[in-house]
Amino acid sequence: MCRLFGFRSAVNIGVHHSLVLAENALAQQSESNPDGWGIGFYEGSSPILRRGLSKAIGDGDFANLARFVRSQAVVAHVRLGTVGGNGLRNTHPFSLGRWVFAHNGTLRDLSVYHDRLMDKIDRQFHPLIEGETDSERCFYLFMSQLGLRGIEPNDHAPGIVAFDAMAATIAILCALTEAVDAPPPLINFLATDGRSMIANRLGRGLFFSTQKRYCEKMNECSRWRDGEELPCMHPLRAHEVNHVLIASETISTEDIWEPLAEGDLIGIDANFTFVRTRSLPFDVQTLTQRYAPFYKEDGQDALHAQAIGLSRS
Repeated sequence: MCRLFGFRSAVNIGVHHSLVLAENALAQQSESNPDGWGIGFYEGSSPILRRGLSKAIGDGDFANLARFVRSQAVVAHVRLGTVGGNGLRNTHPFSLGRWVFAHNGTLRDLSVYHDRLMDKIDRQFHPLIEGETDSERCFYLFMSQLGLRGIEPNDHAPGIVAFDAMAATIAILCALTEAVDAPPPLINFLATDGRSMIANRLGRGLFFSTQKRYCEKMNECSRWRDGEELPCMHPLRAHEVNHVLIASETISTEDIWEPLAEGDLIGIDANFTFVRTRSLPFDVQTLTQRYAPFYKEDGQDALHAQAIGLSRS
């Protein structure tokens, strides 16, 4: 049911390893998510989107683009279609202005509350919706929530405004499904304006990393040789970071990965302050019990999902 990858760094860095070469690279994950791929990356403050309709693994365009991209912010996606056919207009990521957005999951029984969802989306965005997917509608719901907070599509979001808008988006979708007694939404979102990057876990597995297991330049660092402890030596730092990786599955063994708990909302703001908070007013155990049955269909054992979900209870 799709796979996500996000990368935000203080400097331009290539993502060829994560997308193609790593032990569990995104291309490898496309074996079970074959319905198209997309990569969004930034040159300066402007996002560039490239998408394809074939399976990412074995697709020369995907491999060549992954080799070419060097950026401070990247969002990539491989799709297993659930709502909407296999076409470019239904292929993630989606983009508007400075913003890029991707989704892993589905809104089950969307037809029951589709009109209510559209009522929550700012009418200026209605003509921009090109495809049939629930994901694109979730994107414009998020953009609408940004707009209510004074952020237009060509604006960067200051501070934690984007986190607040994402939490509101999630709360609206949960309320819509509850109002019509539909199954709970499976909504792992990933969004960036090229500076801030945010993601949430709700109904699908999600991991993040802010630390590698080793640093190739460590021996060149005079501060380290002088015995000073460096910020980059702290795994899973809770405050300022210089990079973050976000992925549906762990990508590479060279990175230290931590699972998100159900309901977690994480990312970095424009100042590289790491944020980890809750997106819904429910405890981890309640959300885990609600969503554990959905993991088996996504190729994850429900007991394992529960274990990692309860790891931060």
